[in-house]
Amino acid sequence: MYDALDTYKLLDKLDTPIFVLKVTDFEKQDFKLIYANEANIIACGVDLKKFIGVDLRANFPGLYEVGLADKYFESVMTQKTLEVGEVVYGDKNVNRSAYTGKATPISEDTVMVTYKDISALKEAEQKLLHQNQVLKEKNKSLEEFAYITSHDLQEPLNTISSFVEILLKTYDERMDDNCRQILGHIGSSTTRLKNMIISILEYSRLGTQKEKMNIDCNLLVQEIQEDFKTLLDSKEVKLHISNLPSVNGSASEMRMLFQNLISNAIKYQEKGSIPEVSINVEDNQQGYWIFSVTDNGIGIAENDRQKIFKMFHRLHLQQEYQGVGIGLANCLKIVQNHNGKIWVESVLHQGSTFYFTIPY
Repeated sequence: MYDALDTYKLLDKLDTPIFVLKVTDFEKQDFKLIYANEANIIACGVDLKKFIGVDLRANFPGLYEVGLADKYFESVMTQKTLEVGEVVYGDKNVNRSAYTGKATPISEDTVMVTYKDISALKEAEQKLLHQNQVLKEKNKSLEEFAYITSHDLQEPLNTISSFVEILLKTYDERMDDNCRQILGHIGSSTTRLKNMIISILEYSRLGTQKEKMNIDCNLLVQEIQEDFKTLLDSKEVKLHISNLPSVNGSASEMRMLFQNLISNAIKYQEKGSIPEVSINVEDNQQGYWIFSVTDNGIGIAENDRQKIFKMFHRLHLQQEYQGVGIGLANCLKIVQNHNGKIWVESVLHQGSTFYFTIPY
């Protein structure tokens, strides 16, 4: 059997700082220190062994001022282990710091206190909060910059488009084919640049909608089908949709995600082919749904599978497949905003499958 001395020797080997208090006056809630291990020296900067047998109130008045002694006394009286919570404490004997601890009764008049210095953790927490605030302010500034810039850039583009239209209408008979072709290029380039600016603005706003809701993906895709009805009919698209789950997220962003993937599956087809698109989902049993959008399109070369998620990166000429090259960049940002991942598996000329994960 171990006696008290053996137990104290064992506690001295622990890294956790421990001290034991004995109630000397229940009415006044006075204690005296009867044990302290070596770990206190590192934890609070004081060898508490030097204070064994002395009155707690006289030597460590700060423990009473911040209410810690009340917690120790409550633990003795209730005979329950109590979390004493976070507290900033220091006095003439103990370095001022942030601590958290626990009081455990070991007899009807004795309590054991364990604690740790959390000042470094609190400092890191404050730095993180500050950095997050700075990041929020920077993001807000970027959003405002994107909006103002896009608005200001669109005005001169509108002016250019208007003048091109006026020239074509007013001076059409005086122009040769070469002049008309140049003005046509100016007009189409202006329109494309305007679309790119609008796309940048949309991209910058992704993730700014904080409110999330329960989204029925079946209903969402059904609404997209209705919006795409003319396109689906004209292309004779075969669209196969399995039963989809509900997810928690941004309704507008999830709609954009499915819209972009479906429209791309229809767009990037060999000439004359009938688009066939399948939307499926499976449960990975690890907290995520794995959605897939499969097509029978032109496919993507292995070297290009990462490039396609970059802004304005196009693999084909504008004359072949129209667009500004930001749709998949939007998809990547949306999925990341929902704590998921997106990737593609494809064989050139044999179609592609885009996968993305969304948490339950």
